[in-house]
Amino acid sequence: MTDKFAHTVYMYDTVKGTSTAITNENIQAPRGVCVGPGDTVMVCSENMNSVVHLTVDGDFLSTYFVDMQVCLSKDGTRLAVTNCAKGATKLQLYKILLTLNN
Repeated sequence: MTDKFAHTVYMYDTVKGTSTAITNENIQAPRGVCVGPGDTVMVCSENMNSVVHLTVDGDFLSTYFVDMQVCLSKDGTRLAVTNCAKGATKLQLYKILLTLNN
């Protein structure tokens, strides 16, 4: 769940029955959220023109500077991003590659 004006994403743990408010300087006017690969969360940050990648605990992983709405494929291998600009709409499709860090 997002709060656009408070620049906050709320994560709900349905197993524990708890919720956490996540704020980060990269999350400005969050517009949408979807589940990312490997127990992560992708957040559309409208004012930053980016997608913010977080862990389920709310830890910051990365920022991807793209234009708006995001959707992840069911198998977690493709990320679709579209904007809402009048007259300049576009759809971008990304392949997600998981990497191992040693």
